[in-house]
Amino acid sequence: MDFAELSSIDAVIAYVRTFGVMAPMVAFGLFVVQAALPVFPYIILAAAGGLLFGFKMGFLLSWSGALAGATIAYWVFRLLGAEWAERKLKIRFGYDINRTNGYLAFWGIVVARIVPVIPTPFINAIAAVGGVSFWNFFFSSAIGKIPSAVLYTGLGLALFKAQDIKLTLLIIAAIIVLLVAGRYLAKERIFKLPSRH
Repeated sequence: MDFAELSSIDAVIAYVRTFGVMAPMVAFGLFVVQAALPVFPYIILAAAGGLLFGFKMGFLLSWSGALAGATIAYWVFRLLGAEWAERKLKIRFGYDINRTNGYLAFWGIVVARIVPVIPTPFINAIAAVGGVSFWNFFFSSAIGKIPSAVLYTGLGLALFKAQDIKLTLLIIAAIIVLLVAGRYLAKERIFKLPSRH
């Protein structure tokens, strides 16, 4: 399979449908691949998932698949590069990754996932080699990936199937509020840390 062919919603739908009852598993696998190695756009895959399986199943596949892919990428980077990165950081900057602030790391990952400025592979790699514990990474990623999964699955379904302008605008407005609120909450938690003695 040439992943370059999955460049449109119609192409993804046509490809996944060829697997019949196995289609959900194939879609899940595509989400895993996309999260670990983004060779095709997540928004296209999520929108196709919404159209193929409905909002609930499409969201579940896009969210869980993306989380599984991020987890795999985390462990690959952790096993291959963590020791090297730890030595380099300690020698060059005198920084011990074992002193990484778990609280800051958690909310930093949540913000990075919600506000898609930093590419997913960089988030996975930085967390893995930067001393962020697996469960910290896992739960922060699980929270941070919810808005994008809701946005792309729901918006894709509204735009390409329902063709309901009111529904589309409602989804867009709800997601904007969710993103702004999530970003504000994360900033508040990060920059207004409780004093620790």
